[in-house]
Amino acid sequence: MSSGMISEGILIIASIVVAGLITGIVVSKVGTFEGYYTANTEAQKDKMLSKFEIIHVSKINSTSVNAWIKNTGLTPIRELNSVDVYFGPITAVNYVGYSTGSTPQWSFEGSTNTSSVWNQGETIQIQLQDDSALQTSTSYLIQLTISNGESNDHIFSVS
Repeated sequence: MSSGMISEGILIIASIVVAGLITGIVVSKVGTFEGYYTANTEAQKDKMLSKFEIIHVSKINSTSVNAWIKNTGLTPIRELNSVDVYFGPITAVNYVGYSTGSTPQWSFEGSTNTSSVWNQGETIQIQLQDDSALQTSTSYLIQLTISNGESNDHIFSVS
């Protein structure tokens, strides 16, 4: 009889230990999921609040254009060093590097630079230099993408 009680006691203790281990695993996974969900929600919020619009593009000379872009979002845009610019005829758009020293390249105009904060309602200007002459009978596309993936594009022709 006493060996039966000892066996039952061992099984009860083993059951409690297994239940504790399972509870610990479940709680840690819930914490991991909560952290992922919070980070994902913050990223979605940042993307929803970050909006901008290319409002005007004008030709400077045979190979260069200026573009004015307005922050129409509800939050300042940071990390301007992570802005990606794409430019070219609609059928051949390419990535353009920032101030590379050779064309094609783009740069901020005025007091804006890569460490600036682009405040809500503020308009910035960029200058884009292509490596070939802009054609009057061609439609061009300029697209900007900021670090959180939000992007805007503008189609224009030069005259």
